[in-house]
Amino acid sequence: MGELRVRVPASSANLGPGFDSFAIALPLLAEFDLRPARAWSVNVDDGGNAPENGNGVPTGDDNLFVVSARAAAAAAAETLGSYHVTQRSAIPVGRGLGSSAAAIVGGVVAANALMGDPLDRRTLLRVASEVEGHADNVAAALYGAFTVALPSDDGPVATRIAFPRAWRICLFIPREPLATEIARAVLPANVSRADAVFNIAHAAALLAAVLRSDGALLSIAMADRLHQPARAQLVTGLNDIIAAARGAGAFGAALSGAGPAVVAFAPARLAARVVAAMEESAHAVGTSGRGRVVRVRAAGAQVRRA
Repeated sequence: MGELRVRVPASSANLGPGFDSFAIALPLLAEFDLRPARAWSVNVDDGGNAPENGNGVPTGDDNLFVVSARAAAAAAAETLGSYHVTQRSAIPVGRGLGSSAAAIVGGVVAANALMGDPLDRRTLLRVASEVEGHADNVAAALYGAFTVALPSDDGPVATRIAFPRAWRICLFIPREPLATEIARAVLPANVSRADAVFNIAHAAALLAAVLRSDGALLSIAMADRLHQPARAQLVTGLNDIIAAARGAGAFGAALSGAGPAVVAFAPARLAARVVAAMEESAHAVGTSGRGRVVRVRAAGAQVRRA
């Protein structure tokens, strides 16, 4: 097969109580152009944004796109040729916005297309989750919209849910990254029954709020006791930024994935005000960054053959 282009969205996971389960797809895209080559190689076209996007991304066999493409070929028990990949991404690395998940999903989707689509979407999710280590971000990157991923004996299962059209996503993206490994390392090994019950109830309420477009319920539901309190020590001003978002009219706000980005849900008419409040609060505690207002992206990973 000849040339191929894959587009994969960014994602924001957890959304408060949905630890390693909930995620939304975002309209910040990673693109991967493939053409046949004698050996795998990756060229990172950062568009002049190397410190934010391209810096440190592997360009050989250890690139996540290549690793996951080979994993998909192994799952299909097929031989995959070698390709040169040009990688362009608007997803900032190390901010909790699914940059690694986008590369992984891009690899499995591209490999599947190159092999003639032998793998169904659930198998692609399983392979991507095995490479990533958890299913939340890769599910949203693969399916689009709002996704709930849950483990099973046969690999993760994901369901896709439409997101309320009248709601907007307000992001605050700090300039400084935070390594996922560090954010995972601070999590407690065990949680109390009370905290587990708290998160189950709030996650269920968050899902109900999305299904019913119920902002009042969402304002209660986006609380967490499993991961966010521990990670707050790693993100300067996190609780202040969340409080500022809510004070400006957001239904709720939370750490995006492992952080340090913060995600808030707000009605469209208040979204700009929410972002401004998040920026002001962050800057007041010495954190530099930028805010953005976006919609949830309905489409997941897409493939176009040249």
